[in-house]
Amino acid sequence: MEQRPIILGVPDRFDPHVLATAAQLAGALGTGLLCVHVDATGYPLEELPDGTVRSAPLDPESGEEAIVRFPQELLLQLEAQLAGTEVHWQAHATAGGPGQQLARLAVRHDAALIVLGVRQRSMANVIRELLNGSVALHLTHRQRHPVLLVPPLPARRAEQIQSS
Repeated sequence: MEQRPIILGVPDRFDPHVLATAAQLAGALGTGLLCVHVDATGYPLEELPDGTVRSAPLDPESGEEAIVRFPQELLLQLEAQLAGTEVHWQAHATAGGPGQQLARLAVRHDAALIVLGVRQRSMANVIRELLNGSVALHLTHRQRHPVLLVPPLPARRAEQIQSS
């Protein structure tokens, strides 16, 4: 990965507009994109020499230790959308609190920027943030790297982009 990459937080469901924005910024800055998926249902035990992470579930009765893998479906989405761009990118999977893990990787890679998508306001998302906290809020208050929050496109604009 190039020096000072852009770190992109990749949730289980991500907005292609957020990836496009991060890729455009990486291209403009002449740097790479480190796409990070964090499994919040586990916690990291150790990072192996190849960069993979061994984790354990938060609930000790729910499973065994495992190697954290980037979800294949998300990887295919990233590959499809970034194909044809000049942006060098990598996928990285880890476990733990998303805000803490993104901040840790930003420090490790001396990231130029952390990019996150902002979810549509809904009752489910409000409840999720109340229970789990806001990743964006955690990052903007607890680390030194700039954070770019990319709002969702208005529905009409998103439809225009998808149909073209």
